[in-house]
Amino acid sequence: MRIAAMSSFIPDLRIDAGEIVQAAGGRAVDARVFRQLFGIDCVAALPEDMSLRQAFLRLLSESTLLADEPAIDTLVYVHAFPVQHADGIDFPGELCRSHPALSQVERCYEVNQHNCGSAFWGLSLAKSLLDCGVATRVMLLIGDSFSQFPLGQRYIPGCTMMGDAFVALVVDDLPGGCQIEQLYLKHHPEFHGGLFGDEQQNREFFAAHHHMVIDALQALAFDTHRRQVILPHNINKLSWMNFARTIPETGACLDLALLPEIGHCCATDPFLLLQRYFDNQALPGEEAEAEDIALLSIGSGAYVGACHVHLSQSTNRIQ
Repeated sequence: MRIAAMSSFIPDLRIDAGEIVQAAGGRAVDARVFRQLFGIDCVAALPEDMSLRQAFLRLLSESTLLADEPAIDTLVYVHAFPVQHADGIDFPGELCRSHPALSQVERCYEVNQHNCGSAFWGLSLAKSLLDCGVATRVMLLIGDSFSQFPLGQRYIPGCTMMGDAFVALVVDDLPGGCQIEQLYLKHHPEFHGGLFGDEQQNREFFAAHHHMVIDALQALAFDTHRRQVILPHNINKLSWMNFARTIPETGACLDLALLPEIGHCCATDPFLLLQRYFDNQALPGEEAEAEDIALLSIGSGAYVGACHVHLSQSTNRIQ
C-alpha cells in the first residue's frame, strides 16, 4: 500500500505542563517532577477560536493532497478517543461537504475504538478496502483535540500529557514510492481496563510495555544493524529511556524529537514523526538517512499497532 500524499498540522499554541498539572489539582512541585521525569515541557493545543472541523479543513487545504489522480473516493476518520464531536453529527460527511478534496468521496468510515493505536487499525481498514477493489484511493484523517474539555483532563498522572495534532494520509495500491509493506495489529485483553484499570493493572501494563514493543518489532522483522529508525508513540521519556537501557541497540533507533514540545498527541504521534522525516528527507541523488522505518504505537488497553514503511531509491519527496 503506497503513501501517495501526506500532510500534518501541529497547532502553534503551547500550554505549559505546570499549568495543566495545577489545573488537575496538582502542586507546583508535582509539575516540576513530571517535567523532569517524563520529559514533557508543554503540549500543542488548538486555540479557542479554532474548532476541530476548522483544524481538519486547514489540513485538507494542503495543495499536495489534491494533486494526483484518481480522486479520493473513500474517507477514514480516525481518532483515539470516541468523544470528539457532538452526538448525532455526521462529522466525516460534514467534512466531505466542506472541502473539494473530498467532493468525490463515496463512502466514509470512522475508527475510534483502539485508543492511541487507532491509526494502524485505520490503515488496516484502508488496505482491506483497496485489496478487495471497493476503494481506489483512501484518505485517512487522524487526530484528536482536548481543547473542548477541562484543561486538567490532558494530564494522566504518572504517565503522560495529551496534546492536539492532526495528520492526513492518502493511500492507494500503486507500486513504487513509499510503501507500507507490513501491518501489525495486536490486542492484549488482559489489559482491557486501560485508563480505568486499577493500580495493579496499570503497573502490569507498564511492565509489559517493553515486551509488546519487541513483539511488534520482531513481527516487522526490524533489523537494528541496517539503516532503520523507529518512530514511536510519544508516551513519555521515562518509558523509552528504560527501554533503551534494557535493549540499547534497539533503543538507539528511537526518534523522540517531538516529545518535549508537543506532548503525547494520541493516534498521530508516529505519523507526525514520519512527516518530520519526510520534511528532512534527502534530495534526489543524496543518500537517505534510512530506507526502512518502523512506526509503532501502544494504546491504552494494550492495542498495539505497528507498520513497516519502505522508501525505494526512486521515492519522490513526499510533501
